[in-house]
Amino acid sequence: DRGGDSCLGSRCIRRVATEQASMTEEETVASYFRENYGDDLVDVEELIVVLRQLLGWKLNIIGKLLAAAGVQADSKVRPADFIAWVFGGSPVARRKIAIYGGAFDPITNGHLTMAAQIVHSGMTDEVWLVPSGPRPDKPNLKTSVIDRFCMCQLAVNQCFSRNFPVLVDDCECFVEEALATYDLLCALKEKNPGCDFTFVIGSDWLQEGSSMADWDSKNWNWKEGDPEDQKRIVTGHKMLNEFDFLVVKRPGYEVPSTPDDPTGLKKFGPRMSWLQMPKGVTFVEGNLSSTEIRKRSQHELRIKDSLASKSTFAIEGLVPRAILGFMRREGLYMPLTDAPRIRQRVAVYGGAFDPITNSHLTCSAEILRSGCADRVWLVPCGPRPDKPKLKTPPLDRYCMCKIAVNTTFSVDFPVKTSDIECFSTEAFATYDLLCSLREKYPDFDFCFIIGSDWLQPNSNMAEWTSKNWDWKPGDPEDQRTIVTGHKMLEEFDFLVLKRPGYEVPSSPDDPTGLKKFGPRLSWVDMPEGMTFIEGNLSSTEIRRRRSMSRMDLVQVGRRFLLDGLCEAGVISYIHRRGLYT
Repeated sequence: DRGGDSCLGSRCIRRVATEQASMTEEETVASYFRENYGDDLVDVEELIVVLRQLLGWKLNIIGKLLAAAGVQADSKVRPADFIAWVFGGSPVARRKIAIYGGAFDPITNGHLTMAAQIVHSGMTDEVWLVPSGPRPDKPNLKTSVIDRFCMCQLAVNQCFSRNFPVLVDDCECFVEEALATYDLLCALKEKNPGCDFTFVIGSDWLQEGSSMADWDSKNWNWKEGDPEDQKRIVTGHKMLNEFDFLVVKRPGYEVPSTPDDPTGLKKFGPRMSWLQMPKGVTFVEGNLSSTEIRKRSQHELRIKDSLASKSTFAIEGLVPRAILGFMRREGLYMPLTDAPRIRQRVAVYGGAFDPITNSHLTCSAEILRSGCADRVWLVPCGPRPDKPKLKTPPLDRYCMCKIAVNTTFSVDFPVKTSDIECFSTEAFATYDLLCSLREKYPDFDFCFIIGSDWLQPNSNMAEWTSKNWDWKPGDPEDQRTIVTGHKMLEEFDFLVLKRPGYEVPSSPDDPTGLKKFGPRLSWVDMPEGMTFIEGNLSSTEIRRRRSMSRMDLVQVGRRFLLDGLCEAGVISYIHRRGLYT
């Protein structure tokens, strides 16, 4: 690209590429994508792999082509458009994204139906659900944004196939308060320059006396001492001029048309259009709302069934099955009337869970069946500076655990995921983790799960250390950590899982072989007649297979290397979030 002539530069790159491929090869790759993906969008990474394998194109050539076409490396593209551009010069279509915002407190089948209908309309390529951040103007919105984000991920990845173009965006998960609509759209546009964003609204927003041009945003330049009336600035006029809006008809909220304005939308903004279904397809709608779910969940009448001490019949069929489990485990929207009358023992199962596998789930269930604990809590670790390969964000690992638990186990099976550590600035030492749990949940007794691989010659848990929270710059470096292992072994129980190849020898004075490691260690033993179910499946194997499947997509079998090893919703989540590529 010399002299800034991007068009000439693009033509030169295409010429170099097309010299490497005949029309027969064009038809080959086009046919492959047509048969395997139809008209779906695919990850750019998948497109690169297929082009390299089918056509033998070099990576640097493909990279230049993508850049010339304006396609980001971490985005999605419709293969047919890209192939047509390479060989024929027609421009690559920009991705059209419909933003479906809301509290989703909780997400319901109605929300999922709406998202699917927007996709079915053909007016957008993808739908992104965006759970709002904290809303000071809505005191009744007490459910944390992380819980609402997880519920949206649970619902999407349980109810839709992994290639269905509905995703959940986390852009408001860690903000102090919800973004104004204009600020949200600007943030998404800046983060995703290859996309065109449309915001979904209902016709109830377009009634007499309402004006979206008056909507305001937070004044980010405001500081203490400035006039209070300058805390916010009107941005609605800019929003209406810069972004499209897709309007869904709401029963009882008509928008009258006129001869000069057949749609009735012009008076509200220049870039509005009605959501319209293809010919012969009826828009499916209903009156289900999050408010109705919360109201039913609070209903005092509980119908007991054979599984639950209180029934969820009032909302069965209105939210995805996994959401019922999530609500019960987290105590959301319904009174926790079944608090334990006696102290219960919680087995803490810590790890990176990068990602969580079926083996982790089986192990959790077996610990419960052993009778060694009343509950199992999975605790995804926080950031680990000592593990540079742990690059998956804590939010993703936490969400995958939530999906796995709530789609695998029944509503009342006592396995849950705790966020006590994963959103901290760094991972906790084991003693600090157990102390934090004991302080936060004084009604439970906590024990920690370890493997026999931790109890080998030259290993000494009494020497384990914790962060010295009193350390400050200028203090000796060797005082950054302090030994807490001896206190940990005295204050907490440890359940030991037998690991193949890691034997712990016993002796007449120590039949279990565990006394020499600590006074409160015991084996996880199954009841008589049961064998502990185990295997060699690991998160490392999942990550390796994911990499293999992405590097050899042409071999059909390799596209399914994760199936049966992770819960289906977890696989969908990995696919949608583009993890382990």
